[in-house]
Amino acid sequence: MNDREMLPVLTPRDMKRTEQNAFSRGVPSLLLMEHAAEAVTDALESMLGGCAGKRVLFLCGPGNNGGDGMAAARLFHQRGGAAHILLTAEPKTEEAKTQLQWVRQIPGIAIDFYDGGALPSCDAMVDALLGTGLKGAPDGKITALIRAANASGVPVLAVDIPSGMDGETGVCVPDACIRAAVTVTFHAPKPGLYLTGDREAVGKIEIADIGLWDMAGLLPDDREPDCTLLLPPLLRRLAPRKLNAHKGDFGRVLIYAGSLGMAGAAIMCARAAVTAGAGRTTVACPREIMPILQSAVPNAMCVDIAKAVQNPPAHDVLALGPGLTDGEEIWQNIRALYDPDRPSVWDADALNLLARHEQTLGEKAVITPHPGEAARLLHTENAAVTAARFAAARTLREKYGCTALLKGDVSVLAYAGERGTAFALNASGTPALAKGGSGDVLCGVIAALLVNHAPWEAAALGSLWHGLAGAVGERKYGQIELNGEQQIASLWDARKAYGIG
Repeated sequence: MNDREMLPVLTPRDMKRTEQNAFSRGVPSLLLMEHAAEAVTDALESMLGGCAGKRVLFLCGPGNNGGDGMAAARLFHQRGGAAHILLTAEPKTEEAKTQLQWVRQIPGIAIDFYDGGALPSCDAMVDALLGTGLKGAPDGKITALIRAANASGVPVLAVDIPSGMDGETGVCVPDACIRAAVTVTFHAPKPGLYLTGDREAVGKIEIADIGLWDMAGLLPDDREPDCTLLLPPLLRRLAPRKLNAHKGDFGRVLIYAGSLGMAGAAIMCARAAVTAGAGRTTVACPREIMPILQSAVPNAMCVDIAKAVQNPPAHDVLALGPGLTDGEEIWQNIRALYDPDRPSVWDADALNLLARHEQTLGEKAVITPHPGEAARLLHTENAAVTAARFAAARTLREKYGCTALLKGDVSVLAYAGERGTAFALNASGTPALAKGGSGDVLCGVIAALLVNHAPWEAAALGSLWHGLAGAVGERKYGQIELNGEQQIASLWDARKAYGIG
C-alpha cells in the first residue's frame, strides 16, 4: 500500500459494504479483526517506544470496535505490556464476545467494567469505544468515560476514528469526543478524519492495511462520494526530462497578475511557474511594476498589460488573478486574454471578478478558491462552505463547468469523473502555509503543470506538491517563519524527501 498514488476514501457505509463483500467471499471477520488489532498494537509500540513495562488502558465498547480493542490488548500483553481492559457493557456482537472470552483465559490481563469513577493510572489509552458506527450522541456512561480520558493528560490512540466523531462528516459531539494523539484507521481513510473542523482531535492518521487490498472488486461501484486521498507517490507523474529536451517541450505560461502595491503576488506566481518547470514564463502586468518583476524574476519575461490585451503573447496556459485588484477594467483585460479552448487557472482577484460576472469556464479551466472566495462564487457564507466542503466543491465544479480546487487545511478537488463529479482530498499541507503568498505559489505551480497534464491531474499534482513542499519547508525554516520564496525553494526538497525525481 505504501507505493499507491491514491487511496479510495470510504464513508462508514461504504466501508461496511466493502467488508460485507469480503465476508461473502469467505474472508473471516475475526481475521480482519486480528489484522486491525495488530496494526493498533504496532502503532502503540511506536507511540510508547516499546511495549515492555508499559501500562495501557483499553477502553472498549460493546461493538466490534471494542472487539478490536480487546484483541489489541491481548497482542499488547504478548509483547510484554501490561494490558487493562475497561468495558462499558457486555459485548453485543459475536466477534466482540469471542474476543472477551479469549482474553478471559489469559492470566495477567485485567478486565473491569467502568463504574464512573477515576481511571487507573497508565502510560496510554486505547479508544475502542464507538468507532465509525456512531449514531447520535454517546450514552451517558461512554460520554463520562470520554471526558475522563480527555482529562487524564495521557496520550490516546483511537481505533478507526475518535469516539464521538462522525466518520462521514467529521462533526464532533460537543464535549464528548476523544482527543487522540494517533488515529489508526482501517483499510481506507474515512472522510470525517480529514473534513472535521477539529483536526487536533484526530492527531496523526495512520492508514492500516487489514488484508483486503489484494482482493479485486471489493469496493462498491456506486460509492458516494467517489473520492480518493492523494499520496506522495503521485509525484512520480512528474516525469524526468529526456536528454534532448528543450524549453518548447514544457510550454509557455502567460500570467496576468500584479498591481502597484501587490507586485509580490505576481513575483511569487511567476517564480513558482518557472521552478515547477514551465519552459517559458511571461508576466502581463501594469507597466509601472515591470522593473520590479524583471529584477525579481529574471527568468520570466514581462509585457505591458495594455499591449498584451491588444496582441496576447504566444502561450499554452493562462494564469489569472494574483495581486490584480478587482476593478472592472481588470475584468475586461481578463476577457480579452481568456480563451476557453486553452488551459487556464483562476485564482484570487480573478475569482472575485468571476463571482460578479458569472460564466461557464469549460473543462480546460481550474479554479482555486479558498473558502471566502468560494462563498462569493456561490453567493453564500464562509461557514456554509466549510461545513459541507464536498457539496461546495461539487457546486463550484457544476456551476462554472471546470475543475475546482477548494483550498483549506485539507483541500477538496472536484473534477469530471466516470460517474459524474469525482473528488480527491489533499491532506499534505501544514499550518506553515497559512500565510499570504502561498496561494500565489500554488497558482504558478498548477499553471506550469497544466502544460503537460489534464486539468484535474495538474490541480491534484500541484496541490500535493505544494503541500509537501510546505511540510518539508516547515522542518527546514520553521512553521511560523516559512514564506513563499522558501515554499518555492522546497519544491525540489519535497520530491527528494519522498525519493522521487
